[in-house]
Amino acid sequence: MRYNIAKRLSSGAFGTVYGVIGEDNNKYALKELKNFDKTNKGRFEREIKILSQLNHRNIVKIIQWNIGGDPPNFIPYYVMEYLSGGSLRQHMEEKFSHGYVFGRKWTINRIILPVCNALAQAHTESIYHRDLKPDNIMYTNSSRSEIKITDWGLGKDVNRESIALTAAIGELGGTPGYCAAEQWFTLEDKIDGRVDIFSLGVIFYEMMTGKRPVVFDESDIMMKKKMRIDPPSKYHPTISPKLDHCIFKMIDLKPENRYQSVWDVISEVETLPDNY
Repeated sequence: MRYNIAKRLSSGAFGTVYGVIGEDNNKYALKELKNFDKTNKGRFEREIKILSQLNHRNIVKIIQWNIGGDPPNFIPYYVMEYLSGGSLRQHMEEKFSHGYVFGRKWTINRIILPVCNALAQAHTESIYHRDLKPDNIMYTNSSRSEIKITDWGLGKDVNRESIALTAAIGELGGTPGYCAAEQWFTLEDKIDGRVDIFSLGVIFYEMMTGKRPVVFDESDIMMKKKMRIDPPSKYHPTISPKLDHCIFKMIDLKPENRYQSVWDVISEVETLPDNY
C-alpha cells in the first residue's frame, strides 16, 4: 500500500514519526529512521523484528515495513496503527499540573494490568522491552480507554540475540529514572523480564504520587547506596499498606527481591483488597 504524509507527529535522535493516509483512506503512523549509524540501524531493525512477532491488543501493531537498501537512495521505515490519544506522559503532565494524581482502580485497570498482560506475551517469547516509560505507553484514542506499548527499539529477543551482539550495538542502558540498576550498570547476566517490572513499578509509584522515586544512585556503579523512598501512602493517604508493599516490591533495587514474573504482579494486583 502507498501512503501520503499528512503531518509530522514527533521527531527525535533515533527517528521521525509521521501521520500518513493510506490508499484505503485510513490513518496510519509511519516511523522513518533518522540517524543511519550502525547502532540506530540495528535498533530499528530489531524493533521491526520484535513487533512483527508480537500480536497483542496492548502492543502497537506493525502493518508494513522495509529495511532493505542503504541511504541516501533508501530510508528504512515501518508503518504501524495510528494512536490518536497521546501518551501516558502527556496525561500525567495534565493531571499533575492541576495538583491531581490518578485513582487507584483506574490506574490498575487501565494501565498496570493491560501493560502486564502485554508484557506477559512478550516475556513468553523471551522478549523484554527494556525502555518502559510513560512516553512509550500510548492511548488508542481521545477517550483514553485503551493503551498500547510502543517503541521497542531497545527490546531484547533472547532467543535470537547473543549478549555480545546486544553489547556491540550499544543497547544495554535505558532511560534514567525508569531503568533498573542492573540494566543501567550493564550487568547483562541479570537483565531479564524483571527490568520491565521495575520500570512499571516506577510508573505505578509516579501515577499514585505525582513523584518519581529515586531508587539508586546512578553514579554508584557498585550499587552500594540504596536511596530512601517514601511509601506512596505518604502522598496518597488512602493507599493501603498492601499496595505500598506491592509497589515497593516492583521497584526493589535487587532483582531477586522483586516479583519474579509479570504473572506474579498480575496475581498480586488482582487480589488486592477493596480498600487498596
